Amino acid sequence: MSSKLLALLGALVLSSALAQTPAASPERELLGRVVTPLWGPASLRSSVLVGQLPADLGFSLPQGSRVIGSVVTETPDPAYPAGVTVYFDTALSPEQVDAHFARVLAPAGWKVFPLPPGGPSPEGGFLPSTPVGGRPYYRQNPDQQLTIQTRVVGGVTQVTLGRQRSPELAQILRYAQDDRFDPTRLLPRLTPPAQATVSPRGGGGGGDNVTQYAGIESTLSRAALFDHYAAQLRQAGWTLRNRADAGTLTSSLWTLTQDGKARVGLLLIGESAKGQYRATLGIQGLE
Repeated sequence: MSSKLLALLGALVLSSALAQTPAASPERELLGRVVTPLWGPASLRSSVLVGQLPADLGFSLPQGSRVIGSVVTETPDPAYPAGVTVYFDTALSPEQVDAHFARVLAPAGWKVFPLPPGGPSPEGGFLPSTPVGGRPYYRQNPDQQLTIQTRVVGGVTQVTLGRQRSPELAQILRYAQDDRFDPTRLLPRLTPPAQATVSPRGGGGGGDNVTQYAGIESTLSRAALFDHYAAQLRQAGWTLRNRADAGTLTSSLWTLTQDGKARVGLLLIGESAKGQYRATLGIQGLE
């Protein structure tokens, strides 16, 4: 979240007048515009509840939680996944947060979302320095999905809870346990260096091809970062065929065998500024 948006949220929390008269608050109007997706239907409306939960959440948060606020999206379009996102902090551990919701969600008709064969975190590639925990749930009639994401920052567990309607729930459930729909499963899991902050930044793939990107902040040199990840690739059965250092970019070409087929691997690490890196990991099929 940007510093400007945080400043706006702070202004809303500090001003009781704004909280009492949200329609008259230009800050609240701006926040509502910021959190409304541009790709949504024209009827989509978003509202920001500072320090509050929506009245229809349907279950309780852990005792002692500090509610940061909620964002509610509404539209009469039944195909749009409208819903609510709640942000709160708690002194509980992520495991205790999971246990709390497992206890309170079942009576409300929520079921744990089926996990793929690899478990709750089957993805490969660059792993984040700060793992995001939590588990997904679903409910039918009405069809909804609920995600709970946790991370520990400064000894406090920050929780983001999202509940949205799910028009494609039946199809999603059919595919949920099929790992063929997770292209990053083809990539080896690469743990981050101790002296680095790693943030995966998406990717994609299809068939035998997959690519993943990551941002890295570190006091380590580009060569040290490459050596750290190269050691893990070798352990995963990759063989280095070519490495080149040109300017601010280190590129490397690898070969590997996967599912009995020959593959080509790629690892790139570029330095965009001092201590700031961009990394790419990929696999391509040869057949």
